[in-house]
Amino acid sequence: MTPVAYWPYDEITLNIEKDQVTVLSPWLTAKVDINDSNRAGILQLVEKFQNETLSAEDLPVVNWFFSKLSHVPLCYTLPTAKSADATDRPMVDDDKLNGLSLDGFLAFVCGDLVAAESNAFDGVSLSNFLDLSRSHWDWDADAALSFSRCGDGVHPESLLSVARRYHLIDLMADNKAKQCFDQVSLLTGDDFALASGLMVKQNHYVTQQCQWALAPSLSKAGLAHDLVEAFMKEELGHDRILGAALQSVTDGSSVGDLNATLQTRCLMQLLRFAATRNFLSFALVVDTFERSSLEDTDPLAKLLAHGGFEKAAKQVNRHKEINDAGEHENVASGLVRFMAPVASDYALEAMRIAEAVNLLMISVPGSAFDLFKLQKSKREK
Repeated sequence: MTPVAYWPYDEITLNIEKDQVTVLSPWLTAKVDINDSNRAGILQLVEKFQNETLSAEDLPVVNWFFSKLSHVPLCYTLPTAKSADATDRPMVDDDKLNGLSLDGFLAFVCGDLVAAESNAFDGVSLSNFLDLSRSHWDWDADAALSFSRCGDGVHPESLLSVARRYHLIDLMADNKAKQCFDQVSLLTGDDFALASGLMVKQNHYVTQQCQWALAPSLSKAGLAHDLVEAFMKEELGHDRILGAALQSVTDGSSVGDLNATLQTRCLMQLLRFAATRNFLSFALVVDTFERSSLEDTDPLAKLLAHGGFEKAAKQVNRHKEINDAGEHENVASGLVRFMAPVASDYALEAMRIAEAVNLLMISVPGSAFDLFKLQKSKREK
């Protein structure tokens, strides 16, 4: 297996507190105990961080320390020579997507779905219509490809680590889920049930469509075929878990009015598109989908419990625990480890698809809350 080399993300800082070193990032905090066997190395590393003198010469101690934290998103993966048995899959189609704007790309993949789902859509900006946080590509793809350069190609694991950081930065800058959950937590009675039920429904729809969206990747996976197949099997039945949560919120009544929003439907369309077209993009997108909340309790489960829906909360948290136990947050790293360095066009397309998915995913909680407000307004008329 190809060895992995780590380098901390730009946002990472280290602090020593008593007999622990605290690793700080905007999205999580990790702690490592200090003992006689690791004290010298940790003190050396912390000093380098605090003096801002970390350099390539420190790679051995950096790798020694951060390899212990490889299960959480704190580091880039440095581009290193790939093993001889690595494989790659070329682009599926000759048509070039890399010249498209964000709106052009969304129209290419989701335009028909949007037009069919909404009478209000009449050629307006898709990014605005879907209430995305921006209407242009923003991820620095050139920097990502340059950083991940390996010989004549782009190192897949390295690019994955850069895309992961971009996703987390976007999430911290525009955490619509927390904003919406805070608003829902102020509701009571039927309003709370409807709003929280719509939040659960978006997750439920994703699990319902999961097998359909993932299946095309099997023909593109190469040596990762068995990993994809195993991942798909592990995802089976998750819709029943979240369906039980929905049923609890509605107290056994019909859940027909709790619909997936257009943003959620487009999100799953994009996942299937990635699985069909570009296996590297598929891995990057899976990483976004499976990124753990990094909390002991799912935030949606906390919201449901706050509103008195303990049974629903347990089902939502059960779903999180199953994913955590299967280490789904790191499944993408396994998917790309067999890939040889890829062409720049292929890598750029993967980044574009991943960014579009990221923007849609961030928009989903807000779309569910907007649907709640619409349904509440109709109910009150």
